[in-house]
Amino acid sequence: MELPMKCKVQLIGRLGADPEITTLPNSAQVANLSVATEEYWKDKQGQAQRRTTWHRVKFWSEGTIGFIQRNMAKGQLVEIEGAFRYEEYTDREGVKNKVPVINGTNIMPLSFNDGQPSEQGASGGAGNDHDDIPF
Repeated sequence: MELPMKCKVQLIGRLGADPEITTLPNSAQVANLSVATEEYWKDKQGQAQRRTTWHRVKFWSEGTIGFIQRNMAKGQLVEIEGAFRYEEYTDREGVKNKVPVINGTNIMPLSFNDGQPSEQGASGGAGNDHDDIPF
């Protein structure tokens, strides 16, 4: 029996903007997040270096989107789990491009707005027919 192959991603980073909730033509909603992660190291000369990487993250679960709307804001530190994939789009010149996107399945705040945690975390992802959120 062949084992299934999968791609799992775990990010700990800060939201670069307030989450953007979009309603699609089929009435489904998606939460779009921009998350920054950072790497730190010393170069050969012993100088401290830092690199910031920006990640596009999308959540599709209705319950998770509600949690994000109520609890997430720009600058907040979050932990995100999901799967890595590519989305295709065609630019203005008609050229097809692919961009990396993380299809989020779990999100947990590691810092809170106004210093007050309102919930512990949320899970759910694309294709889930239920919105059970274990708190």
